[in-house]
Amino acid sequence: MCKKKKEVNYYFKAFMESFNYSIKALEYLEKVVNNFNGGITEKHKDEIHVIEHEADLYLNSVLKKLSREFITPIESEDILAIIKKIDSATDAIEDVLLNAYVFGAKKFPEVSLQFIDIIKRESQALAVVLEEFPNFKRSEVLKDKIMEVLSIEEEGDRLFISSLKELYESSLRTREIHVAESIIRSFEACCDIIEEIAQVIDEAVMKNY
Repeated sequence: MCKKKKEVNYYFKAFMESFNYSIKALEYLEKVVNNFNGGITEKHKDEIHVIEHEADLYLNSVLKKLSREFITPIESEDILAIIKKIDSATDAIEDVLLNAYVFGAKKFPEVSLQFIDIIKRESQALAVVLEEFPNFKRSEVLKDKIMEVLSIEEEGDRLFISSLKELYESSLRTREIHVAESIIRSFEACCDIIEEIAQVIDEAVMKNY
């Protein structure tokens, strides 16, 4: 009996475990930005890719198990959508650093730490969503936390617009603007993907209630 209960909860635990890789990647990115010294190195690129690769391996293990399941706690298509969307968050965070590497950024845009703060707060709210998700039929805070994620993401939208406007009004050279814009857009993509995770979970709750 206990074993069966554990299996039912596996996918909810998998969502949290998968998102832990996103958190780990974000912590690494924040460390790089805080200690940035004129360029992204091969070491930086390789170290964040290790996290992303571990996330992919974990995703594959979940998908392999899901392909053999007949009974799941929510619809299997919802599990698939959520776990893939969570994995995309880790990819998006890696992309911030990869953009800085590929374009040879000599510095991160001044708004980088503001974006990281927004992404961190979004992630903290989403972590509560994932913790509450197994009890979605009884949870009193799940919906509020989903709405909190969406509200924080709107801060990211406002920062994205204001930072691009400020960038194009600056006296930076064209190439510097292009590099900064690429990094800013990759930060905004991180904000968006975390919002999308919350939205997919919200849709799954309505379908499986």
